[in-house]
Amino acid sequence: MEQRAYGPPSPGELLRCGASSPTPLRPGAVGGSTGILSDAANRTSAVSGDPLDSAGAPPLDPLELRRREFPSLGPAVHLDAASWGPFPVRTRRAVEAVARRREQGGTLAPDFFTRALGGARSGAARLLGCPVEEVALAPNTTWGIQVAATLVGAGPPGRILYHHGEFPTCVLPWRVLVERGFTLEEVPSDRLGRPQPDLLLERIHSAPDLRAVTLSLVQFATGVVADVEAVVEACRTRGVFLALDAIQGMGILPLPPAALEADVIASGAQKWLLSPWGSGFLRLHPRHLPGGTPLPPVVSWFGFESALDFTTLLDYDPVPLPDGRLFEPATLGIQDFAGMGASVELLLEVGVERIRRHVLAVQEPLVQWIRERGDQVEPVTPLDRDEERAGIVAFRTPRTEAVAAAMAEAGITLSVREGLVRFSPHLYTTVDEMERAVKVLDGCH
Repeated sequence: MEQRAYGPPSPGELLRCGASSPTPLRPGAVGGSTGILSDAANRTSAVSGDPLDSAGAPPLDPLELRRREFPSLGPAVHLDAASWGPFPVRTRRAVEAVARRREQGGTLAPDFFTRALGGARSGAARLLGCPVEEVALAPNTTWGIQVAATLVGAGPPGRILYHHGEFPTCVLPWRVLVERGFTLEEVPSDRLGRPQPDLLLERIHSAPDLRAVTLSLVQFATGVVADVEAVVEACRTRGVFLALDAIQGMGILPLPPAALEADVIASGAQKWLLSPWGSGFLRLHPRHLPGGTPLPPVVSWFGFESALDFTTLLDYDPVPLPDGRLFEPATLGIQDFAGMGASVELLLEVGVERIRRHVLAVQEPLVQWIRERGDQVEPVTPLDRDEERAGIVAFRTPRTEAVAAAMAEAGITLSVREGLVRFSPHLYTTVDEMERAVKVLDGCH
């Protein structure tokens, strides 16, 4: 069955998707009744050309963007996108439209499901740079890593490598495989808690019985960007499964093309993608899609052809859908993915590379402050090469608790992770706001 891509529906379209229809309810289907791009999705290509490679676009204007999409931020300074991102106006409206339609009762037309889910899948595919057929929606990063662990666990036991310092999502789903004879090996971090890429590569090349590597695109505490190209090549050479946790990179860092050689890419959407909690996606390499392998060991009933027609449910049709939908859990939060589709639409309109350049410029007052205070604080995120960091800047200070308290009093939101002070501005952040945060840091040191 063909899976068609299109943009997310507008709130008005979602409300209109409630008319009674003789067509059987098909919540598992992809593609609306027309299968065409929404007006908003068409605007994306008109605004920024390639939404990911926006190097030639003018600098982002965060004040104009805030007036249009983030008016509720007001005087608050949100430097914590690595934890969660605030909703754009369009996202709140999309979520509310689903809630209002649900409140009204009555018969739901097929488009109520297909347009919301299809728009989210399409947006994720554009961010990833892959066909929409390779994308599965998921409630969080953990689901995607669990799918990866289940795929690996269906094969013979072996060794699984991970860096010390990875978020628990990257590690804990694999621990269930220990009971099946698998071994987990931790690659040590350096004294600052940063990954040691050379040591990881050495172990990929030399570790016996290596089955899988689980890796973050961007580490959650240190903000270090992985050398994905080198890891992909090392895994390819040995035929090793690679699972990539991309949540701290999606929406702020254009995905390296080499990343598409990973077996599974998983990402929640609540952080840099500015989407509802409970929304996210995974991308599966084509070799793991139906037709390339036997039926995967983790499926839901929505992953089969029988779910496309509620009048034939008891046929227990074993024919899997021919794409990533086979790996989606049931039932997905329609309101969450309507919101995700709207948020991703905004990020694509602006351009991920353009967002990255803006965030690097916003980080500059903080980077200069860390350099000037080298006798009092120690940088953890690499500061000398832009390609080694994304949206996070983290440093170590003996005044961590004082900094956190002073920032809270000043109305500035940030995080402390693993003893590090972590700043994570986004497209809505201004240089003035970062300078305001730096003044607070001055008062603590």
